[in-house]
Amino acid sequence: MSESLIRGKAWGPADRSGGPLDDVLGGARRALPGLVVERLQVTRPGDDDNVYFLRVGSGTGYVQVDSGPLGQAPFTVEGVTRTDTSDPAGALAAFCREFGGCGDL
Repeated sequence: MSESLIRGKAWGPADRSGGPLDDVLGGARRALPGLVVERLQVTRPGDDDNVYFLRVGSGTGYVQVDSGPLGQAPFTVEGVTRTDTSDPAGALAAFCREFGGCGDL
């Protein structure tokens, strides 16, 4: 990724959490061209690293998503509003709302 990172380490389409979050992020990438995903880098192995930051292009605004271990539910999507859901489709819908819509999704 050529964009500068703001919150963590680059999390590309080939990076996998192992859970339904992978499908949520895949759907977000298809719906939001230019989506950049970063995963929180922690300093201690015991810290929670299930935090991701999403932004479109080089924009400074971002949406944060927290998941359970290994990309499992529940999901918390935080931007202008906060959405707590155990439904992957609900998490994707929350991303779309935060970014002003996702086209045909």
